[in-house]
Amino acid sequence: MDYAAGERQAGWRDDLASGFLVFLIALPLCLGISMASGFPPVAGILTAIVGGMLTKFMGSARLTIKGPAAGLIVIALGAVTELSQGDPVGGYRRALAVGVVAGLLQILLALARTGVVGELMPSSVVHGMLAAIGVIIISKQTHTLLGVTPVGKDPLHLLAEIPHSLTQVNPEVFLIGLTSLVILFGVPLIRSKWARKIPGPMLVLAVAVPLGYIFDLRDEHNYSMLGHIFHLGPKYLIRLPGSLLGALAFPDFS
Repeated sequence: MDYAAGERQAGWRDDLASGFLVFLIALPLCLGISMASGFPPVAGILTAIVGGMLTKFMGSARLTIKGPAAGLIVIALGAVTELSQGDPVGGYRRALAVGVVAGLLQILLALARTGVVGELMPSSVVHGMLAAIGVIIISKQTHTLLGVTPVGKDPLHLLAEIPHSLTQVNPEVFLIGLTSLVILFGVPLIRSKWARKIPGPMLVLAVAVPLGYIFDLRDEHNYSMLGHIFHLGPKYLIRLPGSLLGALAFPDFS
């Protein structure tokens, strides 16, 4: 009995530590995926909370997606773009309606045990979708990394605008992004024990957040470097509402 109790106690400690690390990594990931999908940033947090709390009790699969997934960026962004008709908020709410219908269809297909049909999908289609996701993420996040607001909206125009953004790079914003990339790619190359225990994204947060405070991204101000004037301010930060309940948006089935 004592051995079993000790095992349970150790399991709880491991679960708490794992949950905390996943939370630190998943929070910025959910914000980023939500924005890349054309949704408000807070939608990613709500999705992660609902997915993490409810899906655990709604199925027996060990490998499930319980929050915003990069694999759906292409589909979600396409839905928002096609349904917006010049109104991004309206497109978001209509895309939510599409998500509700898709979810109901998935439940019906699961009850009918038709999951095996997914194996009929050619692998080239899946590879093409994953490649498109990579192109969209690169086209959007490169400008964010450089601290430049692009003019284009669709991926091809954003890619074509990268050379122009390189000439307009904001040094302090770029320093934060470049440091984050160096940590992400560099930590796995370190073969010490501590590097294996601490996830790279967690180290990125530990460095990038203090840099944001040092460069005072919260306040509008200008700074000069190499004979050029650059602007910094809250527009480089993600804005979240004061209340999660106030951020709830309901589907528009019109």
